[in-house]
Amino acid sequence: MDQDDYDFDFTKKAADYLRETSNREGISSDIGSSHAHMLVAAAFGYNSRKAMLDDPKGPSSKNQWLGREAGNIEKVREAIERMKNAPIRPDQAPVIARLIQDGLTPTCAECGEHDSRSSPLGYVQSGDDADWICPRCASDDEQYGHCRCCGDDVLYPVEELDDQGLCSEHHGEFDLDPEEEEDWESYIENIQKDG
Repeated sequence: MDQDDYDFDFTKKAADYLRETSNREGISSDIGSSHAHMLVAAAFGYNSRKAMLDDPKGPSSKNQWLGREAGNIEKVREAIERMKNAPIRPDQAPVIARLIQDGLTPTCAECGEHDSRSSPLGYVQSGDDADWICPRCASDDEQYGHCRCCGDDVLYPVEELDDQGLCSEHHGEFDLDPEEEEDWESYIENIQKDG
């Protein structure tokens, strides 16, 4: 990975996505760059892009989980109300917040769509690189599944899960050691005797 990957501004990408998508979906064809950046900052809870950029604990530029961190609808609504000649209405704040979240989420590795409900493939943590899969593509049970231990938040290619539905990290999680197996056999034998 080269230095440009670390310097990539996902919030700028989200502002561009907001402008393009709101135009394509007929929400507004007039969201300018400065308004879009203001709305992205508001989705993170800031009053301005400058305040967001000046915050050392603000959104990381190399964080593929940003879509899950944004979505402050009330701040988006307030930002719209403060705009001069606002190209959108305050009641559109939930739609705008969703578009920002979608734009901050990596594209689906299968279909190329942005969707804030997408999941990374495999167990990764915030800031880690991963391929992401949208819910529509993830619904293909022959290609993707969830580890019984990791839960529904972690998606795996089916070939990475064993026959018990466990990832490599949890492989053998439900296997009994010889002592436990002997205890279970004794227990079953006692129940069958008493029955």
